Amino acid sequence: MSFPVTKTIKDAIRADIGQSVTFVMEGTEVPCSSCLVSGYYDSVNNVSLDQFCPTCSGNYWITNDSNAIIVSHVRWITGEQSDFGIAGDIKQGDCIVTVDIDSLSEEQIANVKHVLIDDKKLEIFRTIKRGVPERDRYRFTLREV
Repeated sequence: MSFPVTKTIKDAIRADIGQSVTFVMEGTEVPCSSCLVSGYYDSVNNVSLDQFCPTCSGNYWITNDSNAIIVSHVRWITGEQSDFGIAGDIKQGDCIVTVDIDSLSEEQIANVKHVLIDDKKLEIFRTIKRGVPERDRYRFTLREV
């Protein structure tokens, strides 16, 4: 049995009815440029000697987060939907987001701090690769923070 090539069809549907979702990924820590130039670094405690630094507020290390805005299929879960399993009624999540598998790498998914949808901040609860015969999309189950 051969399956029709549906990835392009799914991508076209997602582009038509999808909405922009912002994935916020944790960046790498870099030293504060103000404290580095002025020499206000305490190497013993790994903080800045200038606690009133307007750039780092005395932390010395600044994390530069990066954003990926991806058109996704978003489904909000209502409170009326239940998922009965062995342990009874289990809350699965608040939102299900489906994206193209080429939109995010596995390394980026591991570094996602939170997801922004409709001015709501959510965290990834579960990630599943979906698709037949080949995996062509990720489905994220998200919970509101």
